[in-house]
Amino acid sequence: MATEVDKTLERARKFLEKNKTNDAIDSYLSVLNFSPGNPEAVQALGDLFTQKGDAQRAAQYYGMIFDRLIEPRDEAKAIALYSRYLKSFEQPAERQARYAILLHRQKKIPEAIENYSAAAERFLVRGKHDEALKCYELITELDPENSDRQINLAQLAEDRGRTDVAARAYVRAGQLALSKRETTKAIDLLGRAHRVAPSDNNVSLLYAQAQLATSDIKGALETLKPLEGAEPSPAFQRCFGEALLRNGELDRAAEPLTAYYRAAGGDHSLLFDLADRYASAGQEKKTVEILTALREKFRDSSAQNEFASRLDNIAEKNTKSLPIVEFWSRVYSGLNREARYFEVLVHLFDAYLGQNNTKGACDVLDRMVDIDPYDYRNQQRLERLRGHASSEYIARVASRLGVTMSSASEATEGASTAAPEPAAEIGLDDLLVQAEIFLQYSLQPKALERLERISQLYPGEEERNERYRHLCELANWWPPGSTWKAPAADDAAEPEGEEAERPAPARGGVYTAETLRDLSKISEITQSIYRQSGPQAMLTHAVSEIGKHMRVARCIVSIGPMGQPSQLSSEYCTPPLKPVTVADITRIVAEMDRAVPDPLGGLPMQAAAAHALREAGLTTALAVMLMDKETQTPAGMIIAGHTSAHKWKPDETYFLQAIGDQLLMGVSHTRLRSLVQTLQVSDSKTGLIARSSYTDRLIAEVQRAKPHSWPVSLIILQIDKGQEITRQQGDATVDRYLEDVARTVMKLSRPTDLAVKYTAWSMALILPDTPLAGALAIAERMKAAATRNPNGSEKMTVSAGVVESFPRGDYDTEDVVTELINRAESALDEIQRRGGDVVVSLGEPNR
Repeated sequence: MATEVDKTLERARKFLEKNKTNDAIDSYLSVLNFSPGNPEAVQALGDLFTQKGDAQRAAQYYGMIFDRLIEPRDEAKAIALYSRYLKSFEQPAERQARYAILLHRQKKIPEAIENYSAAAERFLVRGKHDEALKCYELITELDPENSDRQINLAQLAEDRGRTDVAARAYVRAGQLALSKRETTKAIDLLGRAHRVAPSDNNVSLLYAQAQLATSDIKGALETLKPLEGAEPSPAFQRCFGEALLRNGELDRAAEPLTAYYRAAGGDHSLLFDLADRYASAGQEKKTVEILTALREKFRDSSAQNEFASRLDNIAEKNTKSLPIVEFWSRVYSGLNREARYFEVLVHLFDAYLGQNNTKGACDVLDRMVDIDPYDYRNQQRLERLRGHASSEYIARVASRLGVTMSSASEATEGASTAAPEPAAEIGLDDLLVQAEIFLQYSLQPKALERLERISQLYPGEEERNERYRHLCELANWWPPGSTWKAPAADDAAEPEGEEAERPAPARGGVYTAETLRDLSKISEITQSIYRQSGPQAMLTHAVSEIGKHMRVARCIVSIGPMGQPSQLSSEYCTPPLKPVTVADITRIVAEMDRAVPDPLGGLPMQAAAAHALREAGLTTALAVMLMDKETQTPAGMIIAGHTSAHKWKPDETYFLQAIGDQLLMGVSHTRLRSLVQTLQVSDSKTGLIARSSYTDRLIAEVQRAKPHSWPVSLIILQIDKGQEITRQQGDATVDRYLEDVARTVMKLSRPTDLAVKYTAWSMALILPDTPLAGALAIAERMKAAATRNPNGSEKMTVSAGVVESFPRGDYDTEDVVTELINRAESALDEIQRRGGDVVVSLGEPNR
């Protein structure tokens, strides 16, 4: 037989030499009769039919060649052969599926999907459902964001009894629907997943979470019921606890929610909600138990303000509950926020009186008088105690109030009845206090304005007023034409005679109660502004604090040049007022910009002269302009307004000015930090800053933290066995791993955090204003998220080393940074000693 095949092939070759194409074709066909699939005959027939222009018959033989190209080195040749000769004609489903696989390997995604789809349809027509299912699986692998493809896969898998594949596809389709806010569709798809795989706990949990999101509480509890006996995961504990909570089963909800937050950490919002619901149900002791436990969670972190804010939300709704208000006062007594503490004590005083607890009310009033003896309402509270407290107590407190109440009452009465004062009527003490405040907060231009104003209104005051002279010294400014000179060092060394016995004049003034509260609030808001995560958060926090402190109906802050749409804005308003739009804010700012400035630089305006103010529901408003220190041009505005008539006082103007300047500095600083971070990014794939900037950024953050003794933490997050993986699998594998880690971690970081590419297998995160406890919580979340992200490869683990520092003003910045870097390296050594997959904490030494 072999001899006959060889003779026929030789005869065919001779026909080709004589250009007898038809005879050659006949000979090659004869060869195939004896030896089907003979490579030479098949190749020759494909070429000859191509020469004759019979592409369809040529494709028949080229297809046979394609089927034989199975070696990896032949993939490119097979793709080229199919594209040139076979693509134009319908091919068997198996061949087309194999072509799609080759395209898949070559990362030609759209073409691969097209051919998988066509092959799947042909398989279905021929009844080969398993082959079609495989094609659908590969399609969804290439196009995971297409919900229709996921549904097609799920339906076919369900028909074939492949419940695992069906459930997975239904879940993915449901998640895609949720991301598009197609809630009804998502619930239906997740319900199908639960129906086909009722024993899959993960599917059941996802379905229950979706039901909970659509307020189907009963349905969620029914779905979760079979999971109660299984080993609880944090996700189950949260979902189950929230479902019980929203169903009113408070006692049952407490255990899973407590267990969830013990394992996962976080904002504990559901436990605060549980405490709130206990309070609404009259179970005040349980409310206090939960809040007490929560306070411990927040005690050692930078989130004490967050805890206080959430406590306020609960306590303000339950001011008649003595246990809750007592706890409320205990919290604020330790927060060094006297203005707010005073307000809480007001509620505690009322609560004690409501319970006929005279002793408790007396104790509270004593504390209130200690904090603010100038508050005119203290006298009213004392009157409420007459007939209940002893006459000795009434007399003692009355004597304490009598010393200060007269001057305070006069100041309050004068401030409440005075109209916006003309320049000549501004008191010297008012101007001196304002200058002291602005110098205290390094607001030099505003302090100079006040000193110049004093010079204009009170010529020669520096000759007779030691307090004024001291302020001029601090500001390094003297009234024009002044004949008074600061004493030289030699002259001031040893005063003699009467001068030696004369007491030194007081340098500070006597502040009113309102001024003291403003000073405290300015300090509190200034510190909290710089703890916010970004410019918008700064604005939102500041405008809320200003509105509450000034007790206005609406407060607006807008950042951006005058006459242009606001670049950043935020608003605070009280019911029944509704928030205004950005366009409304722009119009209000434009109207306030036309107001005639008062002597202190404020911009008061009545709604009768401002259409936009009337539309915003305001009767009167006061604005202050925010000035860019470098260009001395307007850069924004803060506006406060009332819905009823109100006489604006000088204290209100300079309070807005002090906060406004600090706010503008904070926003500008944060924007600059973001810009620097953006400009220094060297890796577009990971978004990490170059290692060359690592030390510079640490120095900058430590320098910024020193004046306030704010904590700075550092996390080194590394891929375990990164160096070993590099040696075994090459740089590309580690680079891909680090990209996965960076993308995951960056989603969990704050805008103010800085991420640096530390080595080929590690990254460093600089966390400003973050103590060790907060950094540890962040590191744990990042580790868990990164470890759960295998990205199609073998599972990888990461470890984290965490260190902190509390730099003080007397510390050398470079020494702090060096010590911080050294401890971070020590943490990495400890990770290696423990074998990886851990979070290692090294606090500040000798702290």
